[in-house]
This record gives sequence, structure tokens and C-alpha cells, in this order.
Amino acid sequence: MAKPYSKEQSTRQATKDEKPVKQRKPIPKKSAKRIDEEKLYKNEHKKYLIAYPYCEVRECKSLSNQIHHKKGRIGSLLYNPEYFLAVCSECHSKIELNPIWAKVNGYSIIRL
Repeated sequence: MAKPYSKEQSTRQATKDEKPVKQRKPIPKKSAKRIDEEKLYKNEHKKYLIAYPYCEVRECKSLSNQIHHKKGRIGSLLYNPEYFLAVCSECHSKIELNPIWAKVNGYSIIRL
């Protein structure tokens, strides 16, 4: 009956030519370009909420605390105030959950 294999019984010997395994760098969660864009957005975001302290949705009198991006947040659209809309959290949820209503009322723009 054969005995189970153990490390001590290994016939392979380590050679001097073997290279150590390189540690791989983790993939960054955000690119340097995106980090720069987010810095620009942070400044524009603050300025816009100061300029428009109340929700821009019709018939809403609440204070705005969020920015809705009418045309999306890809590339320069992230920090372009032309496509910003100052909204309260309730109206922002309503816009996101009802895209047809938002487009009809001008709160969102088709992204083509």
C-alpha cells in the first residue's frame, strides 16, 4: 500500500534560476482623468447650488440639495452647468423614476 504524498518526499528542487513572482498593481477604481473631472464638478456643484437655492421643478418650493444632470454625467457633461438642474431629493427621485414625464417637462434631455 502506497503512502500519501508529502512535501518532504518531493523530488523537485528549487533552482537559482527561478524568478520571484511579481506583485501585480491593483487596477485603480478611477482614472486620473476622472479624478480631475470630479474636482471640477465639485466646484461647479457648489456654485450652482448657491446660485439656485430652491428646487427648479415647477410647483416645488423646497430647498435644493442635489444636482440632476439633464443629459447624463459622461465626460464634460459631468461638470457642465448648462445641463444642471438644482432639485430637492424628492423631486430628484421623481425625475429618475419617471423618465418620460421628466423628458416631457424638460427635466431630462434625450442622450443621443
